[in-house]
Amino acid sequence: MTAVEGEVEETDPGDLEVITNAIKQVGINAGSTLVGVAAADAFNEYVPEGHRPADFLPGAQSVVVCASLGPTNAAWHSPNRRLMEITGYDFRENVSSIVVAEYIEQTHGYLAMQAPALPTSGQQPPLSMMLSAVLAGLGTRSIAANIILNPTYGLMFFAAAITTMRLTPDHQLEENVCPARSCVRMYEMEGKTPCMAVCPADEGGCLDATIEDGQITSSFFDRERCSTRAMNFGIRGHIKQVEILTGIDDADERRELIYSDDFRRNMSSIGRYKESVSQCFECMRVCPVGRYRRKLQ
Repeated sequence: MTAVEGEVEETDPGDLEVITNAIKQVGINAGSTLVGVAAADAFNEYVPEGHRPADFLPGAQSVVVCASLGPTNAAWHSPNRRLMEITGYDFRENVSSIVVAEYIEQTHGYLAMQAPALPTSGQQPPLSMMLSAVLAGLGTRSIAANIILNPTYGLMFFAAAITTMRLTPDHQLEENVCPARSCVRMYEMEGKTPCMAVCPADEGGCLDATIEDGQITSSFFDRERCSTRAMNFGIRGHIKQVEILTGIDDADERRELIYSDDFRRNMSSIGRYKESVSQCFECMRVCPVGRYRRKLQ
């Protein structure tokens, strides 16, 4: 099955599934924990023009989504929260997605590219990795900052490859991962889930929700408040520090900030164009989904 400049050939569904599974295995061999596939046109129902796969690769047929676990189990237990941010750079799913794209081009002769994920302005990503993961059957949205939760692994990190190659898409999950049964029981007794309790919107936090009959009926997430706490390094952190500098009149105080460790780390991040993943994972630390997998000696 090969094509040039996005031509689509008819392929036996059985053969297509075999080819799709082989591509998924390439992603797993490259470091992903899970790999799923979404049809490119499935995005059209959810996002406007300018944020669809075909807007970045004309003739796009499929989006291959690579998922990894991100930080190691030990990082979750470290009392030094900065470690989570340090281990957040160059996760394996990013490497996996480019390996998949190269494999599709070299082996099957279809166009493929790593999907653009980092916001170019504000907080709006060019192509949503969260939506990509949902459409590829890798998870569903949660109360906790709309983070995508996989039913087996919980929090995962996602990257994707867009291709003009038609692949067999995965089905979206039929059941919502969030709220977990233990969270529903806690909500019935206390009016909060673990994530809502650790970051309650009514006490200066970011999260709130209502649950009826085990299902989320409403959800609130203060994204702006969350980002000021969770993303203190990288591009966003540098912007915040520049804003602070403009309001400092004392030269010595300005110099102290400029030569601080935090300022240096932000400048280093910008030099390598690294986006901070997060330093605040408190909602995920208490999330029961996939939590048992982080319990090691």
